[in-house]
Amino acid sequence: MYKAVSEIDRVTISLPHSIACEIEVLRAQLNVSRSEIFKRAVERFIEEQRRSQLTGIAVEMAEEYRSNRELVACTSLDAEDFA
Repeated sequence: MYKAVSEIDRVTISLPHSIACEIEVLRAQLNVSRSEIFKRAVERFIEEQRRSQLTGIAVEMAEEYRSNRELVACTSLDAEDFA
């Protein structure tokens, strides 16, 4: 008999009691499950990490562009009209 692969993974975490209590208050206020609160929090964290990584890459690229003469060799042509 074929068993479908679940789209959901269970994860067990440990939290300080004070945070767990805050989550319970928030859960009641928002009328959502703890799983939903954690899912939203993790999604936000992942997005922030991706954004941070992209920002770091952009900063490195900008510095490389400023310091690498080969990359900027033709920038004097940028304002020229080729028509």
